[in-house]
Amino acid sequence: MAALSARLAAAVRKIHPVDWNNPTHALAKREPRRGERAVLRAVVATPQGPLVVYNAHLEVFCGLLARIAQLSDIWADARRMADRGLQHQAILGDLNTMAHGIARLSRHYCCDPMRYRSIGLDEAMVWYRHVLPVTDPRYTAGSSDASSASVGPGAAAEAVAAAAAGADAAGAAAGTGSGGETAMLEAAGVAGIPINRQLLAWGLGEAVARDAVNPGFADPFDPCTTVTLDNPQYRWFGLSLMKGKLDWVLLRRLRVAAQAVGNHGYELSDHKWLSADVALD
Repeated sequence: MAALSARLAAAVRKIHPVDWNNPTHALAKREPRRGERAVLRAVVATPQGPLVVYNAHLEVFCGLLARIAQLSDIWADARRMADRGLQHQAILGDLNTMAHGIARLSRHYCCDPMRYRSIGLDEAMVWYRHVLPVTDPRYTAGSSDASSASVGPGAAAEAVAAAAAGADAAGAAAGTGSGGETAMLEAAGVAGIPINRQLLAWGLGEAVARDAVNPGFADPFDPCTTVTLDNPQYRWFGLSLMKGKLDWVLLRRLRVAAQAVGNHGYELSDHKWLSADVALD
C-alpha cells in the first residue's frame, strides 16, 4: 500500500454561532469551552491524485439555520479549491444535524424559528429536501461526475422525491408548498450566481444563501434509514425521543465502491461510525 502525504490547514471558520470567549455568554459560563470551532482541511496526495478532505464538527448549541450557514462556509471554500483544480473532495464528520425530536424543547439546541417550523422533518431531511438538491451549475452542469457517481445531485433528488411522498404534510408545515414541489428549489440569481431562495424565505442572509448552493456534494447514506445517534437517555417506553443522522459523508466527484455503518451498540462512542470506500471519478 502506497504511503499518503497531506497538507493540513485550519481554514474554514467565518461563522460562529456561539462566542465561547465571551465570559458573559450563558453557554460560555456553563460549558468548559474556549476558542473557536474550526474545520480542518487537508489535501491528501493519493495514488489516484489529490483529494481535498474536510474534517468538520459543527456547532451543536445553535439551530438548524446556523448549521446551514456553517455548511455554507465549507462549500465556499470547496469552490475555491475546485477553482484551483482540486475537484475531488470529501466533507466528513459530526455535523450535529439534531434540531428535531425532544431537542426542539431546548432553547440551547434549537434557537431559531425552524425549531417548530420544521416539525415533521428531521434536520437531516431538511438538508436533503432543501439544501443538497439546490446545486450550483457552475460546478455541476455538463459534468457526468459532478459528485459521487452513485449518489450525485440527480440521485439525491430521486431520494428526495421518494421521501416527499410521505412528507407532504411536514413540508407544508415547514413552508415548502404542497406535493413536495419545492424539493428541487430554483437556484437562480443575478449575473449567473445561483441562490437558494428557500433559505432567504427562512431568514438567512443573501451571502449565506448563495454560498449554501451545493457545488456537487452528495451523501451515500440515506437520511430516512441511517441513524448515527440514538441516545438511550431519551428513550421512553421503547420510543426514541432523540435520534437521527447527525454524521455525514459528503462526497464530490468520488465513486463509492462500498459503504458501512458500525458501532451499533455504541460501545466506542455515543455515535455510530460511517465509512465509504471511494475512487476518484
